[in-house]
Amino acid sequence: MSQDSGSFVAPASDVRLTAADQAFAGASAKAATKLSLYPLDTWKSRKQARGDLDFRHLRGIRGVYRGVVPKLLLYSPYQAVYMSAYITSRDSLLGPLGDSALTFVAAGIAAEVAGAAIRVPMEVSKLRLQLGVYSNTWHAVKDFCRNPWQIYRGSFLPQTIMHDCFYSACGWLIFESGRQWLFAAHGCSSLPVYENLGLGLVTGTLASLVTNPVDVVKTRIIGCRDKPEGILATAAGIWRHEGISAFWRGAALRALHLAPSHGLYMLLYELTKRQMVAWRGT
Repeated sequence: MSQDSGSFVAPASDVRLTAADQAFAGASAKAATKLSLYPLDTWKSRKQARGDLDFRHLRGIRGVYRGVVPKLLLYSPYQAVYMSAYITSRDSLLGPLGDSALTFVAAGIAAEVAGAAIRVPMEVSKLRLQLGVYSNTWHAVKDFCRNPWQIYRGSFLPQTIMHDCFYSACGWLIFESGRQWLFAAHGCSSLPVYENLGLGLVTGTLASLVTNPVDVVKTRIIGCRDKPEGILATAAGIWRHEGISAFWRGAALRALHLAPSHGLYMLLYELTKRQMVAWRGT
């Protein structure tokens, strides 16, 4: 680590790992958490959708797992790109910026922009399948193949810039700041398993609640069956017709989904990295 990185303490599990190693660990950990918690994400999306939509025909196991196929197929490569970009950006910024909040915020935003080419079609397909806009996965694939530019153009701003970058910046700022505080309190650069889990739970809860309003707006835009309105028009319409409370629809379900998801991810991510370090050591 550069001497110019301020008081930042690199986690012990990062020392012998490259950005590619971090990407593999992140992808493996994320794939393991998504499948079990996916129904909560489906219920959240339907809670945030327009009130005139009827999802009674999409109930049951198959209904709540609609959209899981593109999620599982694309999430590991997305997470690999995301974690590689985050670690590379964070370590590059530690020199000029030190361990300031701006370092973690900028690295989180850079990671989302880097992974957007994979995440945008993944999230659009998943959400539209959850809401019944697409009849099945093949319908989603055909729509993307016919109109890839339209998918990116219509979803990059609400999905990546407004939602993903905001969530990623909040999440990494909370997690990295909390981890540095715990490192200082323990006087070491490694945390026990339960603290990684607890810090991940806190991060997921706070980040999900803070960013819920933009998640509602994003859901309304991307899940629209007709030509969607812009971000400001959609937000103004929600405020005018449904009131400010509508921006918090699905907040509890979102927290119930993202808190354990983030906690399990950080737990498995650290365990995977430690195992990789142990293998390298032998």
